[in-house]
Amino acid sequence: MKRIFFIAVVIVLASSVVHASGNENVYYSVLFPGWGQIRSAHYGKGSLYMGAEIVSLVSIAITQIQYNRAVEQYDKARRSYLSADYIGDAVENYDLMHKKWDDAERLYGYRTALIGAAAGVWAFNVVDMLFFSKEEEGPLSLKVEDRAFFICTGFSF
Repeated sequence: MKRIFFIAVVIVLASSVVHASGNENVYYSVLFPGWGQIRSAHYGKGSLYMGAEIVSLVSIAITQIQYNRAVEQYDKARRSYLSADYIGDAVENYDLMHKKWDDAERLYGYRTALIGAAAGVWAFNVVDMLFFSKEEEGPLSLKVEDRAFFICTGFSF
């Protein structure tokens, strides 16, 4: 339920932000960080935001997989502890169970921090697109003078 509420809030805020700015490229930045900057010829910033978001999302996926494995290992150690008949086995499984719990909790903290990083990249991207990115000419421009024409290219960061 929290995720649905969060997604609805993001969609409402994004649509109101884009409507207020009147810039089509903000739509693209809201959909995926860096896309709007690249479309408005800010290749350096766009690549930076896009790369940071991809790294964050891939790291979240990897950490989630590791977290799930750590929880499974904790459950296995817990079952072993609960089914131990000998006190030495119970103590050993109890220590193992606590170690697996700590591993799972550490991975949960990493995952939470990475989700915050991905959200921060998205927020900085939208703020940058709204307030600091001005529409520029494309990478190629044509300049015609008397009997000559010039084709110019540029790269902006």
